[in-house]
Amino acid sequence: MPGYIKQNKIDEILYKADIFSVINSYITLNKSGNQYKAICPFHNEKTPSLIVTPHKGLFHCFGCGAGGNVINFVMKIENLSFVEAVNLLADRYNIQLEDYNDKALMEKHNLNKRLYSINKDAANIFYKQLRYSFQAKDYALSRALTEAILREFAIGYAKNDWNSLLNNLLKKGYTKTEFLKSGLGNKSAKSDTIYDKFRGRLMFPIQDISGRVIGFGGRTINKNDNPKYLNTAETDIFVKGRHLYNLNRAKAFCQDYLLLVEGYMDVVALASAGIKNAIASLGTALTTNQALLIKQYNKTVYLSYDSDAAGVSATIRNAQFLDDMGLDVKIITLSKAKDPDEFIRKFGANEFLSLIDKSVDVYIYKLNQSQKAYGAKFDTDENRAKYASNALQIISKISDVIRLETYINYISGISKIPKGTIKQQLEKYKQGDIEPIKFQVKQKDEPKQGNITAQEKIINILSNNSEIYQNYKYKLKNLEFKEGILKDTLEFIIIAYENNKIFTPSEYISLLNNENDVQYISKILLDNKFVDKSQMLGYINIVSIDNINKNIADTKLKYTHALKTNNVILANDYLMQINELKKSIEIIKGGAI
Repeated sequence: MPGYIKQNKIDEILYKADIFSVINSYITLNKSGNQYKAICPFHNEKTPSLIVTPHKGLFHCFGCGAGGNVINFVMKIENLSFVEAVNLLADRYNIQLEDYNDKALMEKHNLNKRLYSINKDAANIFYKQLRYSFQAKDYALSRALTEAILREFAIGYAKNDWNSLLNNLLKKGYTKTEFLKSGLGNKSAKSDTIYDKFRGRLMFPIQDISGRVIGFGGRTINKNDNPKYLNTAETDIFVKGRHLYNLNRAKAFCQDYLLLVEGYMDVVALASAGIKNAIASLGTALTTNQALLIKQYNKTVYLSYDSDAAGVSATIRNAQFLDDMGLDVKIITLSKAKDPDEFIRKFGANEFLSLIDKSVDVYIYKLNQSQKAYGAKFDTDENRAKYASNALQIISKISDVIRLETYINYISGISKIPKGTIKQQLEKYKQGDIEPIKFQVKQKDEPKQGNITAQEKIINILSNNSEIYQNYKYKLKNLEFKEGILKDTLEFIIIAYENNKIFTPSEYISLLNNENDVQYISKILLDNKFVDKSQMLGYINIVSIDNINKNIADTKLKYTHALKTNNVILANDYLMQINELKKSIEIIKGGAI
């Protein structure tokens, strides 16, 4: 565990950050007995398998294995380190983390808090300024931005002034250094003059997944101003490749799919029409972090980019990237408008949603674009043959035979070339340099020994009941658990009960450094199949018998060695020990202990 945050602060966070409230702020929890169930955000599923147990302070997904306490959940869903997750929760619950030993880390943490604060205040300033700018309000009205939408997205206006924002923030106590570090200001290379970066622009606050303002996108309201869109430069709290615009809101509406568009105005226009699950990348090319972030909420994503050449290029690039990352990607083609914003304003939500039924995957999209390149001249034998040849390049790297068969049929239908000929030509095209198809065989779990299962059940029962420990404590103290996390957990529970303390699962989980241990132990502690307290003695006996059998095996080795060295007396002593151990097993099986 990091040495710069004391355990008492971790315990305070676990006490104040109610796991139900925190997780329910990200996903919808439904009550089930004394627990709560939800669709797991960490893998694609239709039946809820994520369990939250508030009185234990733990969650566990029985589908993908994710589990732990509230800090572990925030780490996973926000893609944060342990320290970052602790800081996020501490900020959210007003807990002072003064227990840092690392001065540099403390300074960075304090700076980040100031950056979050200055961005939040800037957003409020921009939002208020929009109300007093007739030009900005007229522009918003021309883009069909209602008062409700402006409020929902906290859209504001940056005055067309060189130091309006700077002066406002200085009055609030921020420094010029903080202003520059936030990305809200620039510094002249010639005169060292500091000035506002955003001027005369409609301002879109960019928020992280938990809703904190981390940067801005500014859209010019004058046709002659360039660039049309201007974003905050990357800062300590804003790295474009780690965030997606509007995901903090869209995550509540993405049960079926996410809709990926290019710009802020596209997202806002869709939301104004009631389509709330749209998000936008903060750059032209998606990153691995963004793809994983999308995948975390839903593996199905529809792309609706601009219909111009640049939009088509970005569509192909990003759709292929998401497909390679294992997402189910479909592309919506806009033929009557240049972007979703214009389409929504012209035709409305229902017409846009109808395009989803006509969406295609990235390979069909590429094949269609290839066909379009021929225009009216496509319907000749020569051009159809050229098309088929180009099409083979598009599908040549696909290893999924089912998908490949689909595309071969599609190419054959368009080009009017027999499927057999296309297959034959495809094999020639590959020329043996394509990787062989790999079938992933799901590895079977190693059969779990009854002794290990019994140890897991003992830990589960003990974690819920200190009285049952008092009934069996002498037997429990003599048990030999498997070396590692099971043994460590048993010893931790015994020490707690011996000192008349309560065993708190969430606090214990916070002491574990290994993520596999966190998931394994949280599964044990939350599995309802393990809670039959009346079977406790039976589980203890299973472990006891296993311990004795191991002792017998060790003693047999000693007995054999004694015989080989002609030490008859010692051999007889070992033999007597073996017989006594075997009697102990019979006594246990007979229920005499």
